[in-house]
Amino acid sequence: MDILAVICASCLAVVFGAAALGKVRSRAAFSRFAQSLTTMDLLPAGWVRRCAVIVAGSEVAVLLLLLASPLTARAGLVGFVLAAALLLAFTVGAALMVVRGVRAVCRCFGASGTPMGRLHVLRNGVLTLIATGGALSSSGTGAVAPASGAMAVAVAGGAVVGALVTRLEDLAALFRPSLPARPEPARD
Repeated sequence: MDILAVICASCLAVVFGAAALGKVRSRAAFSRFAQSLTTMDLLPAGWVRRCAVIVAGSEVAVLLLLLASPLTARAGLVGFVLAAALLLAFTVGAALMVVRGVRAVCRCFGASGTPMGRLHVLRNGVLTLIATGGALSSSGTGAVAPASGAMAVAVAGGAVVGALVTRLEDLAALFRPSLPARPEPARD
C-alpha cells in the first residue's frame, strides 16, 4: 500500500470512526442525529429516518473497509471511493445550508452544538480531496511497500490529522476573536 494511501486511510478511519460512534453509540444519539437532518431541510420528511440509517451504516462501512485496506487493496479502494462519495454529498449539503442561511446544528461527530457553516463546507471539501487522493494512490499498481517505520509514522500522522479534524470546531473557537467585556455602568 502506497504511503499516501496509508496516511489518507488512517486519517479517514479516525474521522469516520468518530462520526459513526457519535451517531450509533446510543438510541438518543441516533435520534438527535436524525432530528438534525430534519432541521437541515435538505430531505423530504419521509426520507429522514432512512437517510440517517444509510449515513450511519455507510460511515461504519467506510471505517471497516479502510481498516481492512492493509489486507486487501480492493477494500481500501472501495473504502476511499465510498468515503469520497459520502463526503462530496456532505459538502454539497453543507454548502446548500450556508447559501440558504439554514442554521441547523451539526451532528457530524455526535454532540456538537455548532451550527453548520463555511468551516463545515471547507472541512468536508478537504476530506473529499483526502479520500480522492487515497483512492488514486491506492489504485496504482507496482507500488513498493514502505518500510515498517515509515508505515508507523504514516499511520500515526494520519490518525493525528483525523483527530484534529474531529475537533476542528473547538480548534476554530480557540482562534476566534472574543468580544470585549461590556463596561459596568457608572454608579452615582
